[in-house]
Amino acid sequence: MSNYAHPIPSLHGGISQQSALVRSPEQLESQINAWSSLADGLTKRAPTEHVTRLFETAPANAHIHKISRDGQERYLVVTANNTFRIFDLATGEEQPFEEIGNSLSYLSGVTDYRSEISLATMADYTFVVNRNSVCELGAIGDDLNDQANYFIHLNKTIGLDENGMPFAPGTAYQYPPNPTTSGVLSGTYQSLAALEKAVPTPVEGSVYKIQGDETSDFNSYYVRRSGGVWDEKCVKPGLINAIKAETMPHALVRGADGVFRFAPFSWAPRTCGDTETNANPGFIGRTIRKVVRYQNRLSFIYDENVVLSGASDFGNFWRTSQQDYLDSDVVDLGVASTGVCTLKDAVEGNDGMILTSDQNQFSLSQGELGLTAMSFAIRPTTNYVVNTRAGLTALGSEVYFAVENNGWANIREYTRLSGVDANTAADITAHVPRYIPAGVHALIAADEINALFVLTEGAKNKAFVYQFYWSSPDEKAQAAWHEWDFGVGSEVVSGAYLGGYLNLCIKRGGSLFLERVDLRSGAHPESSEHQVFIDRRHETTGTYVTAINRTELQLAYAPVQSRFRIVRGDAFGGQRHTLVDPTTYQWISPTKVSVPGAVLSGPLLYGEAYEMSFQFSTQFMQNAKGEAVQTGHLILRSWTVSFSDTAYFKTLVSPYGGDPIIGEVVPSKLSQFTGRTLGANSFHLNTPSLHTGSFRFMVGGKNTLATVKIANDTHAASTFVAAAWEGFYNGQSRV
Repeated sequence: MSNYAHPIPSLHGGISQQSALVRSPEQLESQINAWSSLADGLTKRAPTEHVTRLFETAPANAHIHKISRDGQERYLVVTANNTFRIFDLATGEEQPFEEIGNSLSYLSGVTDYRSEISLATMADYTFVVNRNSVCELGAIGDDLNDQANYFIHLNKTIGLDENGMPFAPGTAYQYPPNPTTSGVLSGTYQSLAALEKAVPTPVEGSVYKIQGDETSDFNSYYVRRSGGVWDEKCVKPGLINAIKAETMPHALVRGADGVFRFAPFSWAPRTCGDTETNANPGFIGRTIRKVVRYQNRLSFIYDENVVLSGASDFGNFWRTSQQDYLDSDVVDLGVASTGVCTLKDAVEGNDGMILTSDQNQFSLSQGELGLTAMSFAIRPTTNYVVNTRAGLTALGSEVYFAVENNGWANIREYTRLSGVDANTAADITAHVPRYIPAGVHALIAADEINALFVLTEGAKNKAFVYQFYWSSPDEKAQAAWHEWDFGVGSEVVSGAYLGGYLNLCIKRGGSLFLERVDLRSGAHPESSEHQVFIDRRHETTGTYVTAINRTELQLAYAPVQSRFRIVRGDAFGGQRHTLVDPTTYQWISPTKVSVPGAVLSGPLLYGEAYEMSFQFSTQFMQNAKGEAVQTGHLILRSWTVSFSDTAYFKTLVSPYGGDPIIGEVVPSKLSQFTGRTLGANSFHLNTPSLHTGSFRFMVGGKNTLATVKIANDTHAASTFVAAAWEGFYNGQSRV
């Protein structure tokens, strides 16, 4: 028998469902409510912060969208119950909202806001798509509709207001009407010269059709007599030329006064040609799936097609010339496939646009001529059966989507490196194939921190987290999966990442709340210099009741009382960051509680406790090649964990399975105490102290039977940077 020791230099690898024989040393059996940092180590995840109650009675679902105007102005838009609610990300304050006319009727009939509504922001305009709305044309001659209820995109300076200034964001504006929407066709001639010869004194406003000859490649067009000359900006009389804005994507616009207004957008009418030379936009009579901005064009995804507006003219989906197809004109292109491929989603990639149907993916790219009909290509790339409810999510140069089989979800990663279409998408869940339950409805990208959050109906109270880091163009130094649990009875409805915050709509106790997780390094509440790890965290100041010698606290919500905790802020001096004893809480109402004495030195932090935990993988002896040795007999003698800035944690050891032996560890007391329980009572009564060091604890069990787990269910910090184990190894197997 020989002694054996094995180090685990890092703990940032997340979990693995591979056999323990082939796992990487840093991968774990389980990891819950932790954050895997390459720089800091394995830490307790940041808590959620209570922002506001969105709806007293939670809707069946809600949709969150982020708006980032600049580094200081960032907003969250929550769509549910046939309305919008907008919040300032920095302050949490709700922003004023105004419905223009009857514009909210555009949302009528929506039941699942997460899948039936799509939002896309471009500058101050957020386009809102009701995927059930069939796009229509207006009535004959109706090119203006109700001018006061329409907007034009702020980048469009086609007109000036009464002061001679370009229209500001949100200013009512409509494209100029076409003067030839009514009347009759006066005649048809082979050429303009033939018309001038046959009609030497034409009537002002009369319209003629020019049939075309060999000099015009037999292209027909229309002319109108205007101001003594023939104007080719002309349509055939009697056509329906206006797009009915009430059926089209609407705009949520932040005005100069800070008010968000919801109204129909302004769509250009047909200004030349007829239904053959300038056909109706392809989306008329169909539903639009999504709006995407691409190369300064507004793009619609509908049926099997992508249509892009005129260049820098977001409201125009018609040709602007009867005789020439201009490079700046609208482009409408279908996907190349032998079967039916109704497009469901699209995102901008690093060199084009990635599109998907429910079982095929395509790449849209442009050639050297730029974005024109002659230099435009949509090519098939991969053939995965995609969860279209979650759709595509871009993160850096990669695009992610979910594929579901046999009750489990796999997440795929697609990229076009160097402009080359890939024919496969990497399965980033290959080492955790049965980890994320099926029913994925959101993939939330956090670009700044290299993370992806997955929400699924299969585990409504959780978010599954993927953290990664590319060490080279084709190799990752980290690919860590783990999960966050927001408590029994909760339901994560939707989410969005913006400016260092993960913002979540969470259903709790029948109501819908907006909560956020501050993922910025070193984040902590204003009233405490250290992070306070309690979910739904909020602040309150108590009211002292002399007659009963107790302090009453009014809460912003009704917490789960068994998990409720109150923590003193920095204003409490020698008691700062300490827990008010939960056994002394007396509930006056679901949202009001009292504690003993006068607790009035400053703000109190309150919320719900949650537990961070992780379990080490089964350990094996390794040969010179680093391969696991399965022969022989290995007894784990002890484990050592190295920690930094840690106030408390627990060790849970089961040497041969069964109930664990629990040891509470307070690093600040390690030099004063010995044994399994190290100063736990002192931790609960006094100010937590953060320490860095290591702790060795005994196991005494067979490697294949022993389980070793670390946990922290308190409000205090814990960070683990490395580990090591020691054991006795006998090369001969024992019965």
